[in-house]
Amino acid sequence: MARFLLRTRKFVLSNVLHANDTPYQIALGVALAVFITFLPIVGIQTFVAVGLAALFRANKAVCIPIVWITNPFTILPIYGACWVIGQWAVADPGATGQQEVLAQLQDVKAVGASIFDLSYWQGLLDQLLSLGIELWVGCVLVGLIFAIISYFLALWGVVRYRERRRQRILRRELLRSHLRSEKIARHSEPV
Repeated sequence: MARFLLRTRKFVLSNVLHANDTPYQIALGVALAVFITFLPIVGIQTFVAVGLAALFRANKAVCIPIVWITNPFTILPIYGACWVIGQWAVADPGATGQQEVLAQLQDVKAVGASIFDLSYWQGLLDQLLSLGIELWVGCVLVGLIFAIISYFLALWGVVRYRERRRQRILRRELLRSHLRSEKIARHSEPV
């Protein structure tokens, strides 16, 4: 676990925080990826997120790990919650029944052993598309809310990190300059 956290930290530092992108581009990349994460298009989320990031000139590197939040192991809790929110928002009496949706989502999770087969991803996408308007409305609502929140948090975090790093570099340069001037002063003193 420690190795994973170290690799994640290195990725974030080198590919995100030290990228030549502006804080706004990085934050937009985070927000786009978070929005796409909640859409029920598992299997093509990475392509959609990177494509949108390229279209909007956002940071593409940050999109890849974020969209992997929804995967065959997290589908049931994430999309189940989104479906409940969508059902509340739509409030359609003829909507898909809760038991039917939960059964479909559990079937998707049960097939998790074959996640490396193309047929698994095709079946998963077909099932998610057939779940109805409640799932899509819930996913869009949740995605928008979390995307807006993540945009401002990422913007604040990147700006704060870069400012602290700039101040550290300035302090280091000031200390080096001070040490150089002391060294020159010692060597130039008459003996």
